[in-house]
Amino acid sequence: MKLFTLILSCLFVFNISYGQTVTELLDEAQKSIKEAFEANSNIKAPYEYYKAETFYNIAKEQTSKLHLDAGKAAALKSIEWSLRAISKSYAGGEK
Repeated sequence: MKLFTLILSCLFVFNISYGQTVTELLDEAQKSIKEAFEANSNIKAPYEYYKAETFYNIAKEQTSKLHLDAGKAAALKSIEWSLRAISKSYAGGEK
C-alpha cells in the first residue's frame, strides 16, 4: 500500500510540473502544505510536514532571486513532501 501511495504521489507531482509556471507550482505547493496541516500532519508526521515547509521557503527564495529552475524544483519537492506527510497522517503515522 505504501508503494502504491508513493507511486501515485510521484505521478501526481510529475504531472503537475509539466507545462506549469513557477508561480503556479508555488500556489500548488502552498495548497498542499495547507492540506497537510488540515490533516494534522504537523503532529502526526512532523518530519515530512516541516520538510515540505522548508522546501516551500527555499522555492520562494530562489524564485525571488530569479532562479526559476531551482524554484520549480524546490516547489515540486515541497509538494512531494506534503503528499508524503498527508499519506503518513492517514496511515496512522506508521513507517
